[in-house]
Amino acid sequence: MTVSRCSIALLGAVLVSLALPVSAQQPDRAVFLVRLGNDTLAAEVVTIGNGRAEGDMRYRSPLLRVRRVFALSPTFELEHLDFTSGYGPSGDSAMTRSAITVRGDTADFRGEMPGGTAGSPVQRFGLPRGTVHFVNVSGLTLELVLRRARVVGTDSVTVPLLVGPGRTLPALVTRAGPDSAVITLAGVSIRARTDVVGRFLGAVIPSQGAYVDRVAMDSPGARWAPVVVNYDAPPGAPYVAEAVTVQTPAGVTLAGTLTIPAHRAGARLPAVVLITGSGPQDRDEAVPSYSHSLRPFREIADTLSRRGIAVLRLDDRGVGGSSQGPPTATSADYADDIRAALAWARARPDIDPARLGLVGHSEGGIIAPMIAVTDPALRAMVLVAAQAKTGREISAFQRRHAIERDASIPAPKRDSVFAESEKAVQAASSAPGWINFFMNYDPLIAARRVRTPTLVLQGETDTQVTPEQAGTLATAMRAGGNRRVTLRTFPRMNHLMLDDPSGDSGGYGKLPSYAVRRDFLGVLADWLASTL
Repeated sequence: MTVSRCSIALLGAVLVSLALPVSAQQPDRAVFLVRLGNDTLAAEVVTIGNGRAEGDMRYRSPLLRVRRVFALSPTFELEHLDFTSGYGPSGDSAMTRSAITVRGDTADFRGEMPGGTAGSPVQRFGLPRGTVHFVNVSGLTLELVLRRARVVGTDSVTVPLLVGPGRTLPALVTRAGPDSAVITLAGVSIRARTDVVGRFLGAVIPSQGAYVDRVAMDSPGARWAPVVVNYDAPPGAPYVAEAVTVQTPAGVTLAGTLTIPAHRAGARLPAVVLITGSGPQDRDEAVPSYSHSLRPFREIADTLSRRGIAVLRLDDRGVGGSSQGPPTATSADYADDIRAALAWARARPDIDPARLGLVGHSEGGIIAPMIAVTDPALRAMVLVAAQAKTGREISAFQRRHAIERDASIPAPKRDSVFAESEKAVQAASSAPGWINFFMNYDPLIAARRVRTPTLVLQGETDTQVTPEQAGTLATAMRAGGNRRVTLRTFPRMNHLMLDDPSGDSGGYGKLPSYAVRRDFLGVLADWLASTL
């Protein structure tokens, strides 16, 4: 559970690069590698010089390619940007294109939908001078942030980041010494090292245990390329994995995997649809910023299909093989996606339409009840680490928690850092879209209307969705008249369903195991097998 589904969701993995002197120079070329331990998460080839900057970035999970070409003023103010993103090894799946032209403090934005179809007409919005375009885990983004800060010339500079048409977030740049600086963005601190002329040498993001390295263009690391994820069933599994697509009434294509247990010919199987948490998630709900082995939905699908339950898991909109859809989509729109998935499952001859269930994790735990109140035929619902408070309350707690535990932020400055993050969240949530919806949505309203048999599962060390919220949800459902509500909590289990005595998200990158708790999987499988 995070502050923003798109732009803020992964801020903890942002990498930093410090600026070179502003004086004229030959174009500077390098590759920025983002890694967790020995695992490379992303690589970006960057060229900067002579009023132009280019970046070509590849992500490992989701398999995404982002390309940008900037025209810049001598003081590193944005004049024009061409932006292309797409999924797959070549970045040509669900491709989108957009362009931004800046004139003074006004910007014109034009977007294009996947496949080259016309998007929205030109949007015009105000833009603070010196704004830098933000892309997650991008060395180029923060290289330009630091170059802009160097032009301003003070030891503490706020540089606006453009996270969407008309939406900006402040990045606070604080020079910590002659060869170091700290970037604070939405409460996350990133520490960078430089050489004597300001060239970026490396960075660490303490809250994630992630690192960034600058490598030469001819180094072995510069040849890194992401590997395509294999969604096949493991050898010897008593089920098969089928690649599927679901078409929604809104015109969105969702790509996913259906695991189908072995069964006698003509028999119809019970089935569940898995619903991911906030932020762009693939069908495995993978979290490569902590470990490439952390794929909780794959483990859940494996466990349930070994127990005779078919499982459908899907890439979120704009991830993997799924199309993007409009940028203003909210959790209510994602609920419609899952309704389409249920309709698709009911139409299959090998699935029993009367024995369907939902398993929602984190934000998926507020989406599932939205569906249950409109689908009385639903047989079962499982809510994992589901919130009982508004997103605004959740966000404030998470940010305060992170700031209080960040040793790089002096205690006297923590209130002001939190206040800055509040301003950023207010700005990001002011426009219609996912953040606005999430911040103001009260999940207890739908919970009181749910009549579907429900299992609520919660880790006792979860610091992202605090444990008492599980009890609040269960109480609300029972008070509304639901007679089949079961609540189970698990000691030492965190928000990601992992064994974790502290549950602090700042320690996720250092856990000894990234296997989903076996007792959790057992309770989940037993309850669904007996309920469906």
